[in-house]
Amino acid sequence: MKISLSLTHNCNLRCKYCYAGEKFQKDMDFQTAKKIVDFAYSITPKDEEINFNFFGGEPFLRFEMIKKIISYIESKKTFQKINYNITTNGTILNDEIIDFINKYQIKLCISIDGKKEIHDKNRVDIHGNGTLDLILKNLQKISKQIEYYQVNSVYGKDTIENLPETFDFLVEKGIKNIHFNPNITQKWHKESFETITSSYEKIGQKYIELYKNKKEVSLNLIDSKIILFLKGGYEEKDKCHMGEKEFGFAPSGNIYPCERLIGDDTNKEMCMGNIHTGFNPFKRCQIAKGRENLNLECQNCPVKEYCMNWCGCTNFHLTGYPDKMSAMLCHSERAAISVAKKVFLELKENENYINHLISYAYN
Repeated sequence: MKISLSLTHNCNLRCKYCYAGEKFQKDMDFQTAKKIVDFAYSITPKDEEINFNFFGGEPFLRFEMIKKIISYIESKKTFQKINYNITTNGTILNDEIIDFINKYQIKLCISIDGKKEIHDKNRVDIHGNGTLDLILKNLQKISKQIEYYQVNSVYGKDTIENLPETFDFLVEKGIKNIHFNPNITQKWHKESFETITSSYEKIGQKYIELYKNKKEVSLNLIDSKIILFLKGGYEEKDKCHMGEKEFGFAPSGNIYPCERLIGDDTNKEMCMGNIHTGFNPFKRCQIAKGRENLNLECQNCPVKEYCMNWCGCTNFHLTGYPDKMSAMLCHSERAAISVAKKVFLELKENENYINHLISYAYN
């Protein structure tokens, strides 16, 4: 079960893209959070783990609330496995926060979009100033004190050609776990498709060279696809379960099928009720039924088993429909699958890579 708590609509940054909506002072109170935790325990089968995810805005603006919520979660925990995840812009990290992350083995995801001229193009503070220098300063501290963290890099039409440079930059900074994700809040046009392909291919070649030189890095763009090759594609449990086994809660307590659909909490089409007043069962069933991909061209696609055409929130942002895949995502997935295949054929006998792949699959 994935339970995401958006603790605040507020943020200390003003990024030029953000699926979290407008920034304003609206915080989740503790009574709302407690009801969400109770809900999570009540609907999760005893043999399933619960993943509690903290989002915003910037969740570390509510660090004291995070501490209270996790203390409450721990007080209710029996033998059920609990995981914690926090997604942050990386600007508010101090020794107290780092000690807390280590104490509860929280998986930390930090947003870095690339080197200074790339990152600072979009990720700015409330005064319009770039933020990379501060994040890198904090990253030095994190890398010495936290065993596992990952970096999420968002690319858009204006930065897709820089993605190979971003890969180099993150590797040079010693980051071992890298996620590349497209900006799903903007309209993509076919003019960008060729650049997507060429950027992925360049990254694939750089990835191959790293492993030939006995350097290890995890990259979702490649590793996740190779895992799918080995197990024959996405299993049902891997796919989107928005509104069924995945819930996002706004600071108001409003319930959404995914944290990426909360926005500024005005999305009536996707709101399924409120934690204080209960589910709208009709809306919940409607959303669960409508999350499957219905594109006719996907049905006979030779790589459909390895494609994320089923991701309801990505589809919704890119097309306006959770069951309709966009041309951009189709092209991106095809390009990623093609590059991952080339990487695997090149590295399938590389002992360094095989050991990495076993570890990646296990984790």
